[in-house]
Amino acid sequence: MTYSWPVPRGPGQKGDQRRAEILAVARRLLVEDGYDRFVLREIAARVGVMLGNLQYYYATRDDLLEALIRAEFAANQTEVAAITAGPGTADTKLASVTRHLIAVWARDGGRVYAVMSFLALHHDRFRALHREIYAAFYESLIPVLREMRPRASRAELLETARLVTTVIDGALVQPPSRSFVARAVAAVGTLARG
Repeated sequence: MTYSWPVPRGPGQKGDQRRAEILAVARRLLVEDGYDRFVLREIAARVGVMLGNLQYYYATRDDLLEALIRAEFAANQTEVAAITAGPGTADTKLASVTRHLIAVWARDGGRVYAVMSFLALHHDRFRALHREIYAAFYESLIPVLREMRPRASRAELLETARLVTTVIDGALVQPPSRSFVARAVAAVGTLARG
């Protein structure tokens, strides 16, 4: 399954269309060929533009990589919000979020976050981005966790969100068999209930 972001259509949105095209090509290159091949010149060639034109939108490789990570996260957050706003109990919503993210990240989205996590060990820019993204993800889990544990303090819910995220992240480095995903979902539910 190929993942893509919607490409804006309409008058005056040519720059947005080009950005979306660049991000889609950059994501595909990062996921398929790895970080070592994530080079502006290669991305420009695959998009079919001159390097200078690509740099008009993303001046550096880090600028493009950050935009790519932010777009990946925004797409995931939109999906998580749709699941958590949908019908069902908090338990079923959290289980659905867990299954969905493991599936998305196991396909290829996890590679984007793995690069971010690796770079966060070495670069302040990506360390700050890593903290920002994880903090926002924890916040997106708090309403569901609050439904499950209405008397828990905010600090307890935040800690639980971090633990739940740790299980989901850890599932990415394992072969995602059906039984493994079911056990990860069960572990997340146990953590969430306290």
